Amino acid sequence: MQRSRSYELPGAPSLAVFEVEDGPDLSRRFRPGEALIRAVLMACGIVSIFTTVGIVLVLAGNTVAFFQARAWVLARQPVAASEPLAQLTTAIEDHTISLPFVYLADGSQFNNQQYLLVGSEIMRITKRGTSTIEVTRGMKGTQPAAYPAGTAITPMTEDLAKAAEALPSDDTSLRVSTGFGHLFTPGEEIEVDAEIMRVSAVEGDTLTVERGVQGTVVNNHTAGANIAIPDPVTFGEFISNTLWQPQSGEFGILPLITATLLISGVALAVAIPLGLGAAVYLSEYARPGVRNALKPTLEVLAGIPTVVYGFFALTFVTPTLRNLLFGASLNSLNMLAAGITVGVLITPLISSMCEDAISAVPRSLREASYAVGATRLETTVKVVLPAAVSGISAGIILAMSRAVGETMVVLLAAGAGPNFTFDLRQSAETMAGHIARISTGDISYGSLDYTSIFAVGMTLFVSTLALNIVSDLISRRLRERY
Repeated sequence: MQRSRSYELPGAPSLAVFEVEDGPDLSRRFRPGEALIRAVLMACGIVSIFTTVGIVLVLAGNTVAFFQARAWVLARQPVAASEPLAQLTTAIEDHTISLPFVYLADGSQFNNQQYLLVGSEIMRITKRGTSTIEVTRGMKGTQPAAYPAGTAITPMTEDLAKAAEALPSDDTSLRVSTGFGHLFTPGEEIEVDAEIMRVSAVEGDTLTVERGVQGTVVNNHTAGANIAIPDPVTFGEFISNTLWQPQSGEFGILPLITATLLISGVALAVAIPLGLGAAVYLSEYARPGVRNALKPTLEVLAGIPTVVYGFFALTFVTPTLRNLLFGASLNSLNMLAAGITVGVLITPLISSMCEDAISAVPRSLREASYAVGATRLETTVKVVLPAAVSGISAGIILAMSRAVGETMVVLLAAGAGPNFTFDLRQSAETMAGHIARISTGDISYGSLDYTSIFAVGMTLFVSTLALNIVSDLISRRLRERY
């Protein structure tokens, strides 16, 4: 139905009146193409949401299973060697973790993670040096104390608890190695050759046990069989332990976190100056023709497969650093080369996002700055960059999130073993690299090693999610409205 309406132009003569007939309402007309596109986009959004929720639920479920599970580790205790290996050069307090020492004989050497006996206290080496060692104090129930200079440092070896005698299937009395009875307490469970037993009583080195616990098969056991004890993984140990050795029941994620942060830090140190400099040049200094040629060229770097970057780091960056700067002190697999290469990898991301943020600054701000006599450099540094700081900060944080999650470069160039160190010349393994290496190995489905991958994955997910949230908060906080 069409209707006619009369309009009178304001300020015009009264005769300036005209009529316009209403046409059909085009906004309500059914368009099959638009409806189909709308349905496809909605379906894509729903699939994306459910996929993300599913991934989070799988990560969370397996992470909970990881912390609820328990690892069976061989029962052992440190035993001091007959002769000390070194002595303290200066006195230490009960809270000192760095021990200055001197070897008593040439050719002597401590090992990382080795137990030491200092006085009556058992310590464990966390970092070995030439004249100092860093240790964890008060191990195995001993108490930290102060010691004078000259106190002997005796290395310790770990002896395993074993069955001292054969255990028939109808016997409930298990005799363990001499001096190991104190490792077991009534009520705890132990494992001997895949059979789980529950300790009922402890008398010296003889254990009274309940056989075939948790449905395990009761078997005959020979003398010398290893005895394992449960070692549940706690959240406190997970985030504070500096050792990641699943085969020994050690699940400290700190080595993976420190390597991830160090490599990401080196990457940002490389990518921020390069990316921001390229963005400023393309936006403020480059001619249109140069800009149109350089920007696609720079963004081509983002399309190169990351495995190519990994081999580039391994075959070019590391040899170059070794020849020019570090010599033989630089490992063939090291965090420095990996960080530099990841920095090159994320440079196009920072450049693109920063260039977009700088280009969004109104032209009127630049012209106002030029009008008061500012140079192009002064305008860029004091006007344009502060006005674009919101987008620049968000781009840098998102690039860090990309660096944290990088896999192939660190897997090929940084190393394939967790190592708690802050020396960039050493090899180490990141969270993403560890997941890639372990998941392609031969591990049993549902085992503690298997579920530990999801715990590391959840940590990586939370880290990148936190970076994205921080990026959004900074963007909202510093956003300029024009």
